[in-house]
This record gives sequence, C-alpha cells and structure tokens, in this order.
Amino acid sequence: MEYTIVNYSKLNENQRKQAVELFMEGFGHMMTFSKDGALIRSLLAEIFDPELFRCYVEGEKVLGLIGIATNEVRPLNFRLEPCVKYFGNMRGKMISSQMNSIFQKPVVESADELYIDVLVTSGEARRKGVGSALLNHAFEQKGYNTFYVHVFSKNLPAIKLYEKNGFVVEKREKFSLMRLLGNGYPVKMKKLK
Repeated sequence: MEYTIVNYSKLNENQRKQAVELFMEGFGHMMTFSKDGALIRSLLAEIFDPELFRCYVEGEKVLGLIGIATNEVRPLNFRLEPCVKYFGNMRGKMISSQMNSIFQKPVVESADELYIDVLVTSGEARRKGVGSALLNHAFEQKGYNTFYVHVFSKNLPAIKLYEKNGFVVEKREKFSLMRLLGNGYPVKMKKLK
C-alpha cells in the first residue's frame, strides 16, 4: 500500500489521536507526572510541535511517528498554558518546569546536526520498513550532515534498526539515572551523511 510522511499539522483529528496513542505506546512510561492517561493524551495533542513531528500514514492510519530536534528546537515543549489547563495552576507549573528540563534541554550543538528525539511504530507495522522510512525522511532534511539518537540498552530491536540504518554507538551512558526506569542505560548513537 502507498504511504506518505506528513507533518503532524496536516493530520485530521482522528489521525492526531492515533499519533498520540503511538507516542504513548513507545514513551508513555516516561510520562510519570500523572496516572491519568486521558489527561496526558490531551496534553500531548497540544504540545506536539506540528512541524517537527512527522507521521508515516497509510490510507487513514498512522503507523509511525518521528520527532526531530535541531540545535534550536525540540519537538516536545511542555508549554505552561496547556500544562496548567489540564493539571491546575501549581501542578501544571511543576510539570511544565520539570518536563522541559528534560525535553527542552539542547541535544545537539551544531546547526548541521539533527537529533531523533522520538521514533515509534505501531505493533502491526514493526519490521515492515516503517521505522527505516521515517529515518530516511529525517536523513533527507536539507542542511543536516550528522544525526544522533539515544536508545535504552535493553531496547535491542531499536538498536538493530538504528545500526541497520547506519548509526554506530558513540557512547554508553552506564552511570545515567535513567537506568532507574528499568530499561537499561542510554546509548548515544551517531550517523554521518
């Protein structure tokens, strides 16, 4: 079946819900600030950068999602207004501050570097080229020559995907506090164009 890769901003309402659901499947375990999945999903729908999140779409189905970051901007910005809207004044401010200390921290230094912040595919689309198509889409972005990604050491299928697409391990961050999440330690991978 034919597919397109489109910006999140071009999705219809149903497709946006699918994209948020995909994010939750892959990264929901990191959204520890609330147990209310519906509120988290509503917040995510508002804070996804409409141009930096790209979706792999077949027909009406969103089968994959990639979020790319530059040295100036990242695709997830826990803006104060939506955080307060969904979680109240005090808690919303706390969520905005704490999540942005992670998700707005610069991840690349140079204007010719691109960071893969998010990559997730639906269960039905795994091992069918969706992840590679999304990565190739990122590699085709003009002006970028070096690509980075972090992946947890226990996520062996993701590591295999990145290696298959030309990434090599640059650094193993074995002493990271992220190990406490139970997914292993972060592995920084790099690809040159």
